[in-house]
Amino acid sequence: MASPQDREQERQEFASRPFKEQLKDLLHLHKAERRGNALMMVLLLIAAGAFYYYRLYYKPDASELEPLRIEMEAWMAARDSARNDPDAAPAESFPFDPNTISVEDWQRLGLSLKQAASIDRYRAKGGRFRTKSDVARMYTIKPEVYERLKPFILLPDSAPKRVRYQPRTLWPKRDSTRSDPPRQRESPRPFTKLEVNSADTNALIALPGIGPAFARGITKYRESLGGYHSLDQLAEVYVLKDKPDAVARLKELLVVDTLLIRRIPLNTCTVEELAAHPYIRWKLAKPIIAYRQHHGPFAEVAAIKGMQLIDEDLYRKLAPYLSVE
Repeated sequence: MASPQDREQERQEFASRPFKEQLKDLLHLHKAERRGNALMMVLLLIAAGAFYYYRLYYKPDASELEPLRIEMEAWMAARDSARNDPDAAPAESFPFDPNTISVEDWQRLGLSLKQAASIDRYRAKGGRFRTKSDVARMYTIKPEVYERLKPFILLPDSAPKRVRYQPRTLWPKRDSTRSDPPRQRESPRPFTKLEVNSADTNALIALPGIGPAFARGITKYRESLGGYHSLDQLAEVYVLKDKPDAVARLKELLVVDTLLIRRIPLNTCTVEELAAHPYIRWKLAKPIIAYRQHHGPFAEVAAIKGMQLIDEDLYRKLAPYLSVE
């Protein structure tokens, strides 16, 4: 082993040599090292050529990537569902229009926040659901979830058939020698207000100023309520919340039959049936069931005012939809 003095002497001799000779010594390789470097350069050139070939010339077929994308989205949806809070409320089922339903209502139906946001972005970009099968085509909705929601989708099962254009027929020339009796104008029929709790979407659309979106929103909210007890509730419809002029116009065209309201039996209903009502939800349904179990059956609807969560204003909203039968 060389001593420190020898190494220092070699270093000084190397430093005293000209720069070109120092460089030659540093780059001097024996035969095995030169072969190894040459092989490394060849491998690097092959790898670079393959990379640029696939980058510039190879174009994968979109159909090859589609199954992978579907599988990835399904995996992400399953992962999001697995991350949900185990104490969260179970999925609800209620009539809804996928064209107007909010992200929060999608989550109430059992979808994750990411799945609901994906559908909301699809609608924001101009996407529309025309039939129930359109909902099944969304990758974020699993087949088993669609089968559960299908009976509650407020859309037709299939698109209506298009009416083929038929050319107009030419009327025969009128005989100038024949005298027809003058036609009498029919007197206009008196306008009759439409009963909102029994009308379907087609009857609502037939009214002046009511389009398909308004009609679907009115019927959807009616089904979740169990029927309207006042026309003032139209202002609570999702598509009418910021349209007071439209609500005022609707009040002139509609009438309410409160006998058609579907009431919830307080003494026999389940917590799920109570929670499905938009005025109650889970936050109030669970305390009502607990109050019934602790105090026994309700003697009258007004007995729910004994709960601290129910004040006079809330009781007036709930009373038309509850019974003790």
